[in-house]
Amino acid sequence: MIIRHIYHSAYEIITETHHLVFDYFQGDLELQEDKLKIFFVSHSHGDHYSPKVHELADAVILWEGMSYRDDKTYPMGVDEEMELHGIKIHTSGSTDEGLSFEIEVEGKRVIHAGDLNNWVWPEDTAEERAQMNEDFLYYLSLFKKEPDVLMFPVDYRLKENYDLGVNQAVATLKPKLLFPLHFREYPEILPVYQEFIQEKVRMILPEEMPFVLD
Repeated sequence: MIIRHIYHSAYEIITETHHLVFDYFQGDLELQEDKLKIFFVSHSHGDHYSPKVHELADAVILWEGMSYRDDKTYPMGVDEEMELHGIKIHTSGSTDEGLSFEIEVEGKRVIHAGDLNNWVWPEDTAEERAQMNEDFLYYLSLFKKEPDVLMFPVDYRLKENYDLGVNQAVATLKPKLLFPLHFREYPEILPVYQEFIQEKVRMILPEEMPFVLD
C-alpha cells in the first residue's frame, strides 16, 4: 500500500487492485488506469470537493447531503456500512459538515476524518465548546480502535487549540500511524507537532511521502 498526500486534506492510497482518493479538489493526481478508481467525498466544501471527481472515478462515495447523483455515485449517511469492489466502508459524522470514513482494504484499516475535529475557536462560548467536545467524542466512538492509519486535521488556524482534537483522537483510537490533514495555511506547524506527539504515535510528514505501508 502506497500513501501520498496530494493537497490540503486530499490523499491517495494505491494498492494492488485499487486507487483510492479522498477529498480531492486540486493538486497533482496520476490515476492508475489498471486499478479501480474510487473517490471518497466527505462533504461539499470547496476545499474538499470538485465535481470533476465524477469524471475521473469508477465509483464515488459521498455524503448523502450532497445533491450529485449518477449510476456510479454511492451516497452514505452517518454510521452506515457498505461493501464495494472489495472495500469495506464504515462512516462516522463530522463536527463541521458531512462524513468521516473508515475503510478496510487489502488487510489494512484507514480512517480519513474529513472535517471531523474538536473545532474550538477563541470566540466560542463555554456552552458551544462543551457541545463541540461532546459531538466530537461521540463521532470518534463510532470508529474501531487501533487503525493502521489515521488521517486527521492539524490546523493551526485554531492557534493554542490546534492540537486539541488530534490529541484526543490519538489517545482514543490509538492509531499505528498519523497523517495530517487541513494544514495548508500553516504547514510549518507539522514538524513541531510531530516532535510533540512522537512518543504516542508516528506521524508521517508530506515530505516523507509517498509512504509505503507493508
